[in-house]
Amino acid sequence: MGKVLAICISNRRNEAKQRVEKAHFTFGGIEGDSHFNINEREVSLLRREDVEKAEQEAQFAFPPGSLAENLLIEGLPEELPIGSILNVGATAKLQVIEKGKKPEEPHSYDYKGWCLLPICGYFLKVIQQGDVFPGDPVSISA
Repeated sequence: MGKVLAICISNRRNEAKQRVEKAHFTFGGIEGDSHFNINEREVSLLRREDVEKAEQEAQFAFPPGSLAENLLIEGLPEELPIGSILNVGATAKLQVIEKGKKPEEPHSYDYKGWCLLPICGYFLKVIQQGDVFPGDPVSISA
């Protein structure tokens, strides 16, 4: 089982996301996030384990949200199959719709030259609404 380490949102696109103490996940994404209702990639996720590998290589830390992720979660498997459902907190359900980005797609945000979402990030769609808090459990169902 995984655990939510951080929830991050931003007011404007192409800027670092900031940690919040709770977020309402609804159809279209996360209320208050600059990517709300923009496209089918409603929520972005990085696994803490992937961020740790990058930190070792970069030799500096990536604060939560600095890589433009909405969710930083630890304890998830290395691969999340497309279509998997993440049960987050008491009621939210998010479906994995994509891993990374297509090579031809632009990605305009990086942190000190580092950008993980196009490589190992996951993009999710909200299929059941709910409030999410740091520390909430995350489980996977097919």
